[in-house]
This record gives sequence, structure tokens and C-alpha cells, in this order.
Amino acid sequence: QLEYLRYQINPHFLMNTLNNIHALVDIDPEKAKQTILELSRMMRFVLYEGNKTGVPLVREIAFLQNYITLMKLRYTDRVSIQVRVPDALPSQEVPPLMFITFVENAFKHGVSYRQDSFISVELRVKSEESAAAQGSQLIFTCQNSRIPKEEDKHGGVGLKNVRQRLDLIYGDRYTLDIQDRQDTYTVTLTIPL
Repeated sequence: QLEYLRYQINPHFLMNTLNNIHALVDIDPEKAKQTILELSRMMRFVLYEGNKTGVPLVREIAFLQNYITLMKLRYTDRVSIQVRVPDALPSQEVPPLMFITFVENAFKHGVSYRQDSFISVELRVKSEESAAAQGSQLIFTCQNSRIPKEEDKHGGVGLKNVRQRLDLIYGDRYTLDIQDRQDTYTVTLTIPL
């Protein structure tokens, strides 16, 4: 079942990225070339790491940052994009391609060409020091502005797949909190390390 869910995620991601490149080809060929290089880096990760049960956290975050770099090429200064990641990341592994769905959704549903928009991605590690604690936790937060309904015409299977993967991998050892407000959409995922 995990294999099936992974193969739904990868083509979905590729389709969205190719659409982004297509939009750049006529507008800015140099940016399109840069974007193809970023896509190549990301596809290398998907090809060699995407079918593993776990990848080093540092490589998963590098993949996410490559994706955000690619998306920054497409959007104007009206979109504020912030990424906060600790300087030193723990050496533990995480399931590959777990965080990308949330960031993809933030770009698809949170960016407007008509008004100022924002996306904020943050990763924190919380260490449990008490004897009863289960160890460290990884807290991933992605928050974005909400765009008017008439601009948001996308649907998808990404969030449903992430929930299914989380259930299969972590059972009841994770939390996924989604705050869907009028102006902001916030996802907070907490998983054990």
C-alpha cells in the first residue's frame, strides 16, 4: 500500500512542476533553464531516494529547499516566501517526500497573482528530556495566505495520500493539525524521531 501511495505522489509532483516550467518558457527562457536544472536535482532525489522507507532528514530538507527555489523563480515579489530550518539537523531518517505535499498545496492554494501572498515553512526539533518521554519530535509547519475562491480551481489527492502514509508508518504516534481560517491555512505535522 505504501508503494501505491508513493507512486501516486511522484507523478502528481512532476505534473505540477512541468506546468510551472511550461509557464516560464515563453516569459523568461533563462529562468526556464534554471528551473530545468532544479527539476533535475529534484528528480534525482525522487529516483534514488523516493522508494526508500527512510532518508536522512538533511537530504529531505534539501529536496524541499530545491523545490522552493524552483517556485521562487516563477513568482513575483508580491509573494513572500520564508523558510526556517535549524542550522544543525539531527541525523535521523524520515519518510521521503512527506513534506512536499504541504508545500505544493501552499503554492497552489495560497498564492494569488492579484494580491500580496505569503508562504512560511518552519522545521523544529523538540527534544524530550523526561524519563517518560518517547524521545525527540520533529515539528513541521507550513502556513500560507488564502486566496479568493474564484482563483483557487485546483483539487487533488495529495493530502489524503499523506494521511494514509502517516497512518501506515506511524499509527497513532503522529499528529497532523490543520487550521483552515479565512485568511490563513496552517498545517502542523509532528512525528517522532
